[in-house]
Amino acid sequence: MQDDSNTRELFEACVANCADSMYRVARRLSGNSGEAEDLVQESFAQAWQKIDSLRDSSRMRSWLFAILRNQYLKSVRKKKPVASSDVEQIADHRTATPSEEGSSDIVQAALEQLDEDQRMPILLVSMEELSAEEASDILGIPRGTVLSRMHRGRQRLKEILSRESDAAR
Repeated sequence: MQDDSNTRELFEACVANCADSMYRVARRLSGNSGEAEDLVQESFAQAWQKIDSLRDSSRMRSWLFAILRNQYLKSVRKKKPVASSDVEQIADHRTATPSEEGSSDIVQAALEQLDEDQRMPILLVSMEELSAEEASDILGIPRGTVLSRMHRGRQRLKEILSRESDAAR
């Protein structure tokens, strides 16, 4: 890539610019702030270890988000499966618990019900305002696939939120 001092400076600048955004994505993925912090920290550590594999420094942001996604998927595989009744109980608890971020809790519970292939494009493009091209790089899928998964994911979110709204009445 570049000499060591330039690489370090570039990496540090990118970490400073991406840390908050990566945390928000990790928080939405994991549903837990402590786990999100761990995911981001592990992602940055792995990125630094593999910095020599980055061929184009202009794509560092996408590269970091791809590492975050992979770290999240690895953490999911390590966890034991959760019974569907447990998921329903967690979702019910989140939507029924009054809090300052009540609507955020409802959206988080709805996001957790999406398939991974729909959740990631929505998080990256709609919530973190990355371009469809950046999401395409991060996810390793064509831009059109990102857009179609976002469309299907949004439709599914509408269904979930409508069902939750009807149940609350």
